[in-house]
Amino acid sequence: MANPFAVVSPEEMKAEKAAQLFVEMYSDYPQIKRPGNIIMTGARGCGKTMLIRCCSPDVLMLKDNKRLDELEYLAFHIPVKKTSLCLSELRFLENRHAPYLINEHFLVLNLLMYSLLDLSVIEYPVYEPEAYKKFFENTYSRYLRMSGCKNEIKVNYESPKDFFLSLYHHAEEMQADFIGYILRLNPNSDKLDPAYDLPLLSFLRFVVPVFKDLINLPGFRQNANIYFFIDDADNLSITQTKILNTWIACRTQPTISLKVSAQYELYKTYLTSNDILIESPHDYQSVNISLRYTTNYIGKFKDKAIEILAKRLLSAGIEQTPEKFFPAYSIQEDGIQREIQLIRDNYTISGRGTRVDDDIRRYAIPNYIKKLGGTKKSRSTFRYAGLENMIHLSSGIIRNLLDAAANMYDAACAQCGEDTPIAFIDTDIQNRVLRNQSDAFLYTELRHSNTGYADTNELQPIASPKNDIEKLQNLICAMGQTFHDILVSDRSERKVFSIALSNAPDDEIKRVLKTGVRLGYLHEATIGNKAGNGRTWLYILNRRLAPSFVLDPTGFQGYLFMTNDDLHRAMTTGRQLRVIDDRLDGDVEQLSLFDIWED
Repeated sequence: MANPFAVVSPEEMKAEKAAQLFVEMYSDYPQIKRPGNIIMTGARGCGKTMLIRCCSPDVLMLKDNKRLDELEYLAFHIPVKKTSLCLSELRFLENRHAPYLINEHFLVLNLLMYSLLDLSVIEYPVYEPEAYKKFFENTYSRYLRMSGCKNEIKVNYESPKDFFLSLYHHAEEMQADFIGYILRLNPNSDKLDPAYDLPLLSFLRFVVPVFKDLINLPGFRQNANIYFFIDDADNLSITQTKILNTWIACRTQPTISLKVSAQYELYKTYLTSNDILIESPHDYQSVNISLRYTTNYIGKFKDKAIEILAKRLLSAGIEQTPEKFFPAYSIQEDGIQREIQLIRDNYTISGRGTRVDDDIRRYAIPNYIKKLGGTKKSRSTFRYAGLENMIHLSSGIIRNLLDAAANMYDAACAQCGEDTPIAFIDTDIQNRVLRNQSDAFLYTELRHSNTGYADTNELQPIASPKNDIEKLQNLICAMGQTFHDILVSDRSERKVFSIALSNAPDDEIKRVLKTGVRLGYLHEATIGNKAGNGRTWLYILNRRLAPSFVLDPTGFQGYLFMTNDDLHRAMTTGRQLRVIDDRLDGDVEQLSLFDIWED
């Protein structure tokens, strides 16, 4: 049986499957569907591309049971990562003739190709060949000629699909000609570069007029808005990003809106081709679609995550709820319930919180972990299992949850046999997979992350300073060890997952923390400072790492204030952040629901 939790690239997903599995994850989804430019950032695996795929017309028509001419907007998915836009040979254009004009042509050409390809797979309610012929002759062909295209296009008018497919094939030929030109450039030759005699398509002089006229063809909703979703834009070069920012600055919305997605902290520049800064909210809206669930919105994420898992189980013919398919470890649950009862029984005598439920949330699981044994090795028998643990350990990234579920399903099949129906995932398998993923994330994936791009010439990969990766790993280990020690201490605040900065970080600390955020090991937010007269930075440990340090990933967490000296020592030694004195409860602060500000 196929793995129901296997992650398939949304670009390759059929419309029927995408419509079946789509869950509206984000409160920002209505904003993304409205006219207007958006730069949408988020951690890798948070669901940006799936969201884009499900805005495509073929999916919307199935999901909303509408015809093409009933859709409020027409969206096109323009993936960057899988295109020739990432050709390393494009660096040969730098410091040569018209690098912006030629790069823009290639950007527009890729946008055109993917849009025409999308148009060639849609079901059209009506077709009037004469209207399509008029559009081609008076608009499409005219603007191509004005852009310098001299090739004859063989247009097929048998159906709308054939029409757009024939235009796509011509765009393919233009792309082949362009790549051929790039490959003829020789940066090491003393000879003159070959003359550029190919078309020069542009956003304002080709895309805008052509698509404004296209939307009025029979079969489309007249004057509907057009959205271009530029996916994985962090893979563009600086020159290409500046060109894209120039398009954003043109403000062609509401007719044409640009929806740009990029990994958090990796969008290369917000300057245009003229080195003018694009600004939010004047030129675009900024949306971080993953940060909401990495801080204090886990309740909303939990509901959506359960819905996603339920849909995948249903699509695989498994008649089981996610809660029952991923059961908790009953022996451990019984032990935690005993701790809960002890807290209830002793609350009037030794209670610390304002309500008994506060003490249960803070101490039940930590008390259970502490009683597992006097050594960390004994405490490692704590079993990470059950749907709630899985959701918390995903740290707000749906890809983490699905990867864990898929690995558990594969392990269960290997244990029971491929032909044996899987009714649930044993807690031992759940625990083993979650622990292995945590250790791999910390000790394997982090060491593979020491590559990046220089700020000045991003087309040449460089190695990030090895010490920064080592310092980040040391810092993470120091955080994990300290948080575990606090968890099994006698302090009043024992569930800690974050550090707050007592003073302004120096350049080295900024660099290491930024690397941690960019790679997803830390989440960044702000918190009220100790003096109560301002804000300071808060860095939350990715909950995926909880099994590596035997931490409780559930519920609201406290935070620990750190000085620069504390952080430098932790980054150098990998040992405790600082000595935690059980008598000084004020060292650890408790987050309230409204403490965190997103940044």
